[in-house]
Amino acid sequence: MDFSLSVERAGERHNLIAWTKGDSGPVPEQNRGFREKQKVVFHGPPAAKENRNWRVLIDDAPLVPDRPGVWTWEPGFYAGEVEATLQDATGVCQGRWCLDVSPDADKLGRDAFERMLDDIFDHDPSLALGTEPARRQFGALGEHQNPVVEFLRLRYHAADIEQSLRALLQEPLRSLRTRRRLLPPHLVRRADRHTARAGLRQPALLVAIGAVLPDNVLKSTEQPLVDVPDVIYHYDNPPNRCLLHALRALQRRCENLCHRLESDADTEKSSDTETGIGGRWPEWKKFLNAFQRKLKNMERQLPFREVTKAEVTAAGLNAIAAHPLYAQFWRVSWHALRRGIAGSEPADWLPLNPTWEIYERWCFLKLSEWLKGLLPEDMKWREPAPSGTERQLRGESGEGTVVRLHLQRTFGSSKNTPKEFWSISRERRPDIVLDWQRGDNAGFLVFDAKYRVARNSVLDAMASAHIYNDSLRMNQEKPIASVLITPASTETSWLGIPDFFDEHRSGVLPLHPDLELPTWFNDRVRKILVN
Repeated sequence: MDFSLSVERAGERHNLIAWTKGDSGPVPEQNRGFREKQKVVFHGPPAAKENRNWRVLIDDAPLVPDRPGVWTWEPGFYAGEVEATLQDATGVCQGRWCLDVSPDADKLGRDAFERMLDDIFDHDPSLALGTEPARRQFGALGEHQNPVVEFLRLRYHAADIEQSLRALLQEPLRSLRTRRRLLPPHLVRRADRHTARAGLRQPALLVAIGAVLPDNVLKSTEQPLVDVPDVIYHYDNPPNRCLLHALRALQRRCENLCHRLESDADTEKSSDTETGIGGRWPEWKKFLNAFQRKLKNMERQLPFREVTKAEVTAAGLNAIAAHPLYAQFWRVSWHALRRGIAGSEPADWLPLNPTWEIYERWCFLKLSEWLKGLLPEDMKWREPAPSGTERQLRGESGEGTVVRLHLQRTFGSSKNTPKEFWSISRERRPDIVLDWQRGDNAGFLVFDAKYRVARNSVLDAMASAHIYNDSLRMNQEKPIASVLITPASTETSWLGIPDFFDEHRSGVLPLHPDLELPTWFNDRVRKILVN
């Protein structure tokens, strides 16, 4: 039966190639060509055209059908590899495809976007992590974590966990445990010193082996029993205790994710520029509940049902390392439960931020490098901690100069308790803020990263520069200027010249992997910070 999925773009229609994350090689050519905010039409197999209950899901979020077997999809503000799934009327998956989404052609080329991602991964991968359907391979070390990462990592390794569990349940490790038994003499195969001592206290046994006893010794007519050493096989051993610990940790992760993700889905606010998890949560919840049931069913089987305690010990880990089936389950369980997104191996497919947010984060890293090169070498820098939304790069000199570069600095409303950074109107959060303090000389400069280059888009974005100039305050100081940063030179060249900047305290400057900030701007900032 035909379970293909085809896509119609620009009047042309072709079938998608079955390629999923983890397959070797690049995404097939037929699965490329998707762009953010560009609509495409999916056509399902003939069976889907006869039953409206067939579904196409993009990263677990179902598309609304235009008619039976036809769905329209418009990627959001993201770029990367997205998974599409075709389900039949009963909810059974009939195919998965990995689709390559590129940035908007009016923004920046794919190569430059990939270079920005590489720069972020080299410095702080957590800056690229988000909730968008687009995926990219992240490392797996460090402390950064969030529920979406935990879920995707768990689901990515779920099949391997099930497979390795079923394999070890067929051949669980058993251990020998010593005990003592009472056996008739004709069944005795082994005896020890304790057997001999116990036998001397049984007249009937002594008679049975031919001993002559005095008449005054009470002789029993019952069959004598011999106390002998024995061994039995059991499953309550260190390696099985380690595996039970991992199995229950996986169950706790499922239960914890159900609560956290459901709470996030219920409380998230709708956005035109970011993709939430609300549309994907029903499918995610279905997976978590089903996977947790499977794990509980396996815990009721041998060897786990006879294990008295879940614990990790050195003896258990040594035994696991020596057993291929146990080692496989332990390894994939650790991969599913581990924390972090740094490093290079092992790597998982995890969600990215929107393209515009990727550009904001990249601008913060590039401006951090720019600032360090702009100021004297005797400045001592304190790097931002790799967690949270707000980041701060802080530099201090021996002469008392303090320079800070903020990412997503919050300017609270003036109605609240006065703070260092505040707004005379509502709360605002510019992308990047540079502030300085040198004696009585204090001030700040605002950067607003706009991932767009079309003329009308840039002119519309200039509204934020005017708002920031008028509303933002550091103590009682207004910003020196508010500058828009774009990923390429635009048709609005008059907004990026020194005279415009000096007169209006705003401007538009290009910044991308192949282009640095202009020299005239560097000279003005250096003069403010150093002289």
